[in-house]
Amino acid sequence: MKKIKIDRKIKTEATDFSWQEGMGNDHAFCLHRTDICEHIKLAHNELGIKSIRCHGVFDDDMLTIQRMHDYRLYRSVPGGKKIKELNFRQVGHIYDNLLDIGVKPFVELSFMPTPLASGKKIGLRYNPNITMPKSLDEWKEYIIAFITFLINRYGKDEVESWKFEVWNEPDLSIFFAGSQKDYFKLYEATARAIKSVDENILVGGPSTSACRWINEFVEFVEKNNVPCDFITTHHYPGDAFGNFINADNIKHMFKASQDAVKNNHSLTDALTNMFFLPNDFARFDKGALARMDDEAKRQAGSRPLYITEWNSMAVFGAPVHDEKYSAAFLVKTVMDLNGVCDAFMFWCCSDLFEEQYMLPKPFVGSFGIISNDGIPKPNFWGFRILSMLYKNRLTYTKRTNEDVEYAAFVEGNKTQVLIYTQSQEYFKNDTYDIEIEVNQKADKVTVQRIDDTHCNPKAEWIKLGKPDNLTKQQVVDIKEKTKLVPEDYPFEKRDDSTKITIFMKTNEVVLLSIE
Repeated sequence: MKKIKIDRKIKTEATDFSWQEGMGNDHAFCLHRTDICEHIKLAHNELGIKSIRCHGVFDDDMLTIQRMHDYRLYRSVPGGKKIKELNFRQVGHIYDNLLDIGVKPFVELSFMPTPLASGKKIGLRYNPNITMPKSLDEWKEYIIAFITFLINRYGKDEVESWKFEVWNEPDLSIFFAGSQKDYFKLYEATARAIKSVDENILVGGPSTSACRWINEFVEFVEKNNVPCDFITTHHYPGDAFGNFINADNIKHMFKASQDAVKNNHSLTDALTNMFFLPNDFARFDKGALARMDDEAKRQAGSRPLYITEWNSMAVFGAPVHDEKYSAAFLVKTVMDLNGVCDAFMFWCCSDLFEEQYMLPKPFVGSFGIISNDGIPKPNFWGFRILSMLYKNRLTYTKRTNEDVEYAAFVEGNKTQVLIYTQSQEYFKNDTYDIEIEVNQKADKVTVQRIDDTHCNPKAEWIKLGKPDNLTKQQVVDIKEKTKLVPEDYPFEKRDDSTKITIFMKTNEVVLLSIE
């Protein structure tokens, strides 16, 4: 029996809501889609998400630079590459969509428009050019024109309330075909161009994976007096993807691909079998992200720290993204924060995600909190629980890394006890009897929970036979059956306290509300 004793009289501190500052969502062109905008609207309305960050506002599909040469019919026109104009209207449309929802753009300045690019190297499925500009002067003129466009369209005060981040994960070859030195040159040119238009606009970097380059970046900007208002970086368990690449896993991937051909597996199933490696999960230290946050903040110094990407797993196609595992992970991770992050932005909002493949089935292990059909997943409900927490947290029970962890919150004569049983071991299925005692006389106790039978839409889909496509009515039914709802819960009154007993299994989340 795990015993939890809550003393409402001890000191409190502010609950950390830095995760509400923003969330990621794939690449810019997708924000033209009404379904994705509906997913973002749901995250804003239900979870309190304040901004959205996406890749690729400068990708060729956003048409920010158009040349006569780009249209096949006119490629033989003499000088066609030099006949061109800037057009940021598409970017304006997606930012209009975000602002209409009620969220602000968190502007990631990426990737390189082909007319400005020094090379042809591309990354990801939607073909972003990831090379340096052929001319930094030309790039600076482009950035100045972009910032001027934004100010003219939205007003100086509005744009000054946004954040501007230079590039995405330049330490990874899939996102940047250059060195650290190249990135620092690109950052300096970009930051100085922005500040030349409006010195009050906030700009930062280095937007690296695995909290890399922060020391070197801070040293560079300070030594060269380069504008930098905040530090950004990312982290995932197993981050970066290269941590998965070893001889055994390569053999596993080759065998899985051969099996897919032999057994006529779908692309979705083949990817899951290739890249879902649950036995590796256990070697990622529990609570590692919080320790990385502490170190990143130490390196960032006095500048605000924005974690602009994180998730329960860096691998696309992993079932954990659709299951209670992810909910328990994110609750544990947020509860471990010590207020070191000024923004803690989950990647990402919607499962409608084109970075690798746009997979068709209802649950495909994509990174989002809302499924292809608009169904909130367990990780959505994990954030919903976090959004409901009182603003005053009792100051104890931090980072124990035990099988059963908890946090408590108070507001007037009300108490919340949040219990989570997070584990990195995917197949672990231990059971826990938990007794909670609070020095408060209760008139009512309610419970909200995320487990195998609550907030589990994937289980409902499996009950239907795992159809490739859900009908509109099935989507409605699954949403209704898997909502997070408070249920009255039995409790024992004592002289000056309340005792509650609850049963949980591995990777579950429970919120008890005591009044």
